[in-house]
Amino acid sequence: MTDLILTEDDYRELVKCDDGKPTTDSLRIAERFGKRHDRVLRAIDNLKCSKKFRLTNFGESSYFNEQGKEQRMFTMTKDGYMFLVMGFTGEKAAIWKEAFIDAFNWMTKELQNRSLSYEHLRNHLMLEYQQEHGIASFAGKTLRRWQIKKPGLEGKILAIQHDGQHTLQLN
Repeated sequence: MTDLILTEDDYRELVKCDDGKPTTDSLRIAERFGKRHDRVLRAIDNLKCSKKFRLTNFGESSYFNEQGKEQRMFTMTKDGYMFLVMGFTGEKAAIWKEAFIDAFNWMTKELQNRSLSYEHLRNHLMLEYQQEHGIASFAGKTLRRWQIKKPGLEGKILAIQHDGQHTLQLN
């Protein structure tokens, strides 16, 4: 069996992000596994899985074919994909099973990295916000203190200046 070397662009072609989760679809599977799409649809329709598993891991949708006719298709999670392709056999199937698994794992890692980047940025901004709020609060308190002390200090300054003027005149 030969190894299939895929790039990030290849991974993006096999697996996409759908509502924050990695998914693929029946068209991609049919194309990569060299199967007719109607047979992949039939395989999905005939899966012996629970209703809960089917609803959680397979979403029926549609696409428009080359003739502009609306056609059925399925999107699926990694678990749905795994359940479906377990029955696919042969060397080509084994190569594409691994490739799709790698693509799902890559997309999951990308989503986690984006999530961590988001969390890191959010935490950084929250820390900055709290620091600035603390400074503003402190500034507000010191401004209020200044407003209270200012008239008294100004009065004392004027009194000293006044007394200083009288002292200078006596000498």
